[in-house]
Amino acid sequence: MNSWLKANNRKRTNETDNWYVRLANELSPTIETSLLFGKVNGEQRTQAAISLSLYMQDAVAQTGGWATFKEAYRKLYGEELPFYTISNDYVTDEINQEDIAFVLWTRLARPACHQTNDYTLQDPYDTELLRLAQALYEAMIPLFEEAPISETPSPDAWLMNTDCLKIPATPLPDSHANSASDRNAARCLTHSKGEPLLFFHTYSELATFFVRVLGWENQSENLLPELNRHSHFIVYANVKGMLIAPDVAYYFHTPHNTLYSPDETKQTGHRLFCEPGACPFDLLKYGIRKGYLKDIALPIANGEKILQDNRDFLMRYYLEEYYEGE
Repeated sequence: MNSWLKANNRKRTNETDNWYVRLANELSPTIETSLLFGKVNGEQRTQAAISLSLYMQDAVAQTGGWATFKEAYRKLYGEELPFYTISNDYVTDEINQEDIAFVLWTRLARPACHQTNDYTLQDPYDTELLRLAQALYEAMIPLFEEAPISETPSPDAWLMNTDCLKIPATPLPDSHANSASDRNAARCLTHSKGEPLLFFHTYSELATFFVRVLGWENQSENLLPELNRHSHFIVYANVKGMLIAPDVAYYFHTPHNTLYSPDETKQTGHRLFCEPGACPFDLLKYGIRKGYLKDIALPIANGEKILQDNRDFLMRYYLEEYYEGE
């Protein structure tokens, strides 16, 4: 009950809570025997059971976090769910096997917390995940008609940070030197003859560029010394200004980037889409628009297609406030 109340962001019980706590307890053994959830800690297994009970509560009442997510997702993408092809049996105001699979996915695929950059990935088509979703659906569907309607909606964000689905996508700025009000950007674009991206292997090369091209004073404290421990830089200039991104030049497959690394891209390129702050968002958008990041795949089965088909959702899900952030 304490876990249930915490998930509902309440301190007091209501008349339907006991029913939904019992449901979570009934679902727990099925979750605990799953090969997927056997690899996680007990708290994650508890949260998976609580989440499925929250899903049932919201589906019955047509309110709460599940309804908020569905409305925002439909408005943004015109579809019901990420990843899954909706069957003819899908009923929007009842419970569905595809919904349960997605709820399970959110309990296993977790964005990085604010204290660390650790995030977890999960294949939405994993055989065990789909098997578990079917088993849980078969256990839940007979109970749907008897489930009580809660008059207290669940929190909007129990499934995910739904505010991320409401962030408007903005167009990229132009990259014309004569339109750049920022002096550094203008000098950079003049030097590159209008090419927005410049690549530097080492900090020494970057510092030389600062002095010789941008005209910065040749004093170490003026040359962003905190970047000295990094390499593989990209300088991106546009009419908004100039930004510098360390440790990302491996991943941009452009005709003039000699630092591009197919091996590094295959192994770690997905972090651009999943690790908050790994790449400035305007640079990430520019790379996507130009097709420079098309070699990146999630390190799971069919990871390239999953990323390409669901890229915007995955960026919103994992990057959260960094989506369209500075």
